[in-house]
Amino acid sequence: MKKNILICGYPNTVLRIFIEVLKDYYTVYFLSYSKKAQYIEIKKILGDKIFLIDTESGTPLKKMYNFLRFFCLAFRIASDKRTQSFVAYHNHFIKNGLLMVLLKICFPHITRIHFPYDIHVYQFPKELKYHYYIEKEKLRIKVKLHGWLSLFFDKICFENAHKIITKGFENELGYLKTVYKIQEKPHFVFNYLIEKKDLVEKKINNLKGDITHLVFIGGMSNAPSGDNNYKVFAELLKEKNIVLHVYSHSSEVLQPLTYHKNLQIHKYITNHKELINDISQYDFGISLSIPPHHDYLQAKMASGVKIYDYLTAGLPIIIDTEHVEMANIITTNNFGVVIPLNKIGNIKTYINKCDYELLLMSVKKNREKFIIENQKANVIRFLQQEP
Repeated sequence: MKKNILICGYPNTVLRIFIEVLKDYYTVYFLSYSKKAQYIEIKKILGDKIFLIDTESGTPLKKMYNFLRFFCLAFRIASDKRTQSFVAYHNHFIKNGLLMVLLKICFPHITRIHFPYDIHVYQFPKELKYHYYIEKEKLRIKVKLHGWLSLFFDKICFENAHKIITKGFENELGYLKTVYKIQEKPHFVFNYLIEKKDLVEKKINNLKGDITHLVFIGGMSNAPSGDNNYKVFAELLKEKNIVLHVYSHSSEVLQPLTYHKNLQIHKYITNHKELINDISQYDFGISLSIPPHHDYLQAKMASGVKIYDYLTAGLPIIIDTEHVEMANIITTNNFGVVIPLNKIGNIKTYINKCDYELLLMSVKKNREKFIIENQKANVIRFLQQEP
C-alpha cells in the first residue's frame, strides 16, 4: 500500500513535475494556495486529492475561515497512519512555517521537508532593519510587517525541517548555512526539469532576415524591490528588428508598453505541451530582468524554470550576466547568448554574431542532461531515506 505525502504550496510548473515524479510511489495530497498557474493541470493528475485553500482574497471573515480550514484539512491528512512526509513548497512561509511547527509537535513521526522556490539571502533577524528604495516616490520605507513575518517563518521552515529540497544549484545553501542551523540537514537539488514527452524538434530558422522573434514565458514584475522585467523590455522594444512575444499570467505589467507594435502579448497557456509547441516557432527564449539591488546573491543563484521550458521547445536562450550560475551553464554548454543588461539596446548585434545552427545543435544535445527521468530514482531515494 502506498504511503501518503502531504504538499502545501503554490501550484506552479516545478510542483507539477515534482508531483508527476511522486505519483507512482506515493498517494499525494495537495493543499493549494492558489487557483492560478498550473492548478488545473495538477488537478488532472490528483483528482479529488487537491484542495483549494484561498487565504488571500475575500472578506476578513472568509480569510479566517479558509485559514482554519487549511489547518483542519492538513491535520486530517496528517492523522492518517499512512502519511509519511510533509512538503512545505514555495515561498508561503507563514502558513507553511506554522504548519511545520504544529506537525513537529503533534505528529513528530512525519518527515518534514522544506522546498522553497527561491532562496532569500536576506535573513531573519539580521535584515529586519533593512530599508529598500522606492524609486518613483523617492522614499525609504521599512520592510512591511508581512515581510518581517515571512523572513521569520522562512527561518522556522528551514530550521524545523528534517530535509531540504531546492531547484537551483549544489552550493545554493552555502550562505544560509552560516546564519541558519541547517548544516547537517540532507539537501537535494531538484533541477532536472525537462519532460521527455514534451520535447520538440526545433526547425532551423533563417536569422539572416531583418526580424528576430523572441519569446518570454512566466511571471513578471515592475517592482523596484524584486526582479524587474518591465525596464528591460522597455529598452528591448526600442530595437525595431525585434518582436517580443509574451506568455504570462501577469502580462498586465507591460500594459504601458503596448503601444509598441513589436510587442505581442499572447493568451496565457496552462497546458504545458501546448505551450511548448506554441513557443517553438520563435527564434530565442529570453530570461532578462534587473535583479533587486538588495538581493544580488539571489539573482546570482537563481534557476528559472523558463530556461528548461525553452530547452524543451528546442530554443536557444538569451540571458543576462546578472544571473551568474545559469549564465555559466548556458555559456559552458553553448546553447545560448549571454548579454550584459547595459547592452540590451544592442541585442540584435549579439544575435547576429552567433552561429544559430550550432546553437540549435547544442540545445538538442545538452537538454538530454536535464530530463527528469534521469533524476527520478534519486528523488524517491532521498524522500524514502530516514532523516
